[in-house]
Amino acid sequence: MRELEESRWRPPRRFTAAIVDWRAEQIVEPVARLRFLRRSAAYLSDQPVRRALRSAQVRHFSALVLALGLLPIPTVSDGAGLKPTAIRRQTTAPGGLPQKVWQVESTEAQELYSNGLRIEKRYQLPRNEPVPFVRYRVATEETEPRSTPYGIVFHTTESHALPFEETQNGALRRIGAGVLQYVRQIRAYHFVIDRFGRVWRVVPESEPAHHAGNSVWAEEQHFYLNLNASFLGVSFEGPSRDETGQTPVTAAQIHSGRLLTDLLRSRYQIAARNCVTHAQVSVNPENMGIGYHTDWAANFPFEQIGLPDNYQLPPPAMTLFGFGYDTSFREATGERLWRGLDAADLEVQSAAVAHKTSLQAWRRGLVERYRRLYNAVKQPDFSQEGN
Repeated sequence: MRELEESRWRPPRRFTAAIVDWRAEQIVEPVARLRFLRRSAAYLSDQPVRRALRSAQVRHFSALVLALGLLPIPTVSDGAGLKPTAIRRQTTAPGGLPQKVWQVESTEAQELYSNGLRIEKRYQLPRNEPVPFVRYRVATEETEPRSTPYGIVFHTTESHALPFEETQNGALRRIGAGVLQYVRQIRAYHFVIDRFGRVWRVVPESEPAHHAGNSVWAEEQHFYLNLNASFLGVSFEGPSRDETGQTPVTAAQIHSGRLLTDLLRSRYQIAARNCVTHAQVSVNPENMGIGYHTDWAANFPFEQIGLPDNYQLPPPAMTLFGFGYDTSFREATGERLWRGLDAADLEVQSAAVAHKTSLQAWRRGLVERYRRLYNAVKQPDFSQEGN
């Protein structure tokens, strides 16, 4: 709390850049320190001081790089626009793959796995021809298709949630059945975890589901556009938040979510970094804003699911393609996701300074690149918006 208050402190206008820089050094937490420098640069009116503070932001940005495990890679230019200077490297434990999970038994009704997971098949759609999953190389923009998914996007069904009580058993089961029928009808997700913790496969993993819509994500050397074509969709039955602002998932849902995540990561060699929430990847190409969908904008139980806190990562839509966000999205998120937003803002600013161009020109180049790629990959299957 003290660091948060320090990051909001406004310096007297007569302060020099050196004094503000010294004050920033007293703030231990890197993101809070950078937030303080950015606010100070915007508040002070003296142009030389502001320029000096922008340089200080770049210097202090290196502390954030070390704190978050960011890995810079060489800048590549294609003549039509500017390409990103860095993609993050996942170093946060538990980032390794889980132990091998294998199928123990399969019947017409369900599958049993070695970690205790049961997958119900009553609502599973018939299998069609497999569709390749696609990612793009950062350096060349070439596609790299493969037969297995690259990641997982976590959702909520945004359906009505009754109190999770014994007296509501009948109603809870009826609502759950209705949700599954609707999800099946529109091919919304690959898996749904109901309020009782039962895991239902709806869309086979070898085919796309209409769960992510317009979306962006990235890893070290690759990026993903419209994640229907590259990630699996796993949805927890219920709304993204209740009247208290919390996401009302049950303990049974979290337990099953961990078992399912371990299975999918083990089976398809999915990196921890590529296990993300819908709010982290959803974008709106019309206004170039992130967070078009806000399910799991806060409160996702990364640690309980056995994953690092990916809320800390700067959203690649901002750093790769110049997307922004509005106050309503920030209000819908928690402080954990703010850290990623602030880190992304500062990364874009530092890239502009490093390339000796204005922030507006740098972001304009990123946006032009997104528009070009988006128009090239836009297809009917990808344009579906999930919940």
